[in-house]
Amino acid sequence: MNRSEIPERKVFLSRKTSFPIYAKDVGDSWLQLLNLALRIGTDKTTPAGPCAEALNTMVTIGLPVIAEDLEVEVTPPEDFPEFLAFDRDEFEGRYAAVPTPDFARLARELEAGGMAMLSADELRKLVVSNALVSGAFNVVEGSLYGSYVLGGVNLFADWPVVALSLIRVQRELAARIGIQAGAATFVVHAAQLFASDWARSEELLSQHFKRPLPLQVDHSGVFLFGSDKGRARGMLLDHNASDIFWEDAFADAQQLSWYIVDAMPWLLPQHIRYVGQECAALMHAMRAEECYLQG
Repeated sequence: MNRSEIPERKVFLSRKTSFPIYAKDVGDSWLQLLNLALRIGTDKTTPAGPCAEALNTMVTIGLPVIAEDLEVEVTPPEDFPEFLAFDRDEFEGRYAAVPTPDFARLARELEAGGMAMLSADELRKLVVSNALVSGAFNVVEGSLYGSYVLGGVNLFADWPVVALSLIRVQRELAARIGIQAGAATFVVHAAQLFASDWARSEELLSQHFKRPLPLQVDHSGVFLFGSDKGRARGMLLDHNASDIFWEDAFADAQQLSWYIVDAMPWLLPQHIRYVGQECAALMHAMRAEECYLQG
């Protein structure tokens, strides 16, 4: 396809803003962001050309892998999948050319029990992009967590390098103070995928974006659903079913599912999908006056 040709894209309805993404590594986050912008991005004309834009996306990368005993956390390694436009050696060369922040100052602030913030000068120099608005580090339960705010980001051209660079800074800072790196969270005001990259993004997604993901246990707990005197009732319990964290009843199963998605954004995407699946089954059973059995 001629890249000057703007391909059609199927756009799904959305709220136009606030999209949480959870990814195991930068490569996975890139595919999810490309998919997000292509599927729900709002058409926008910019000086650089037309694009699909997703507003206020929150991307959390590299959540620690929690072992079966729910106590041991291991930071996932950096990943350079084959579909990136560069490999580890190329990235190392680019990262080496970027001025690093004052690690000694940041380490002192963290060791004193406070939060460490990148300075205005460090923000300007740190990444080969003017997208970085703020960067902060915090020690939580023995791991170093990073929070970054980005302005407009070209998803296809810039996202992998920007995210990998900031995560590398976070890892180096964690090593300075002798702890492991935790998750890196990015708030992206405007995630932009330009029309010239839509066709290539579609090709990448068709080859590498395989869903559904393998089932993972959600440490938030387990849900129970049922019909209670004509109302759709839901409960969130711990994994041993010994404590009820939340319980409520709604006029129908649709309202129940909407409430859970709105009020519990910390749930894994797979868990939210399960909630939707079960609430749809509960709604069908209630309308047909049939017995509902949770799957």
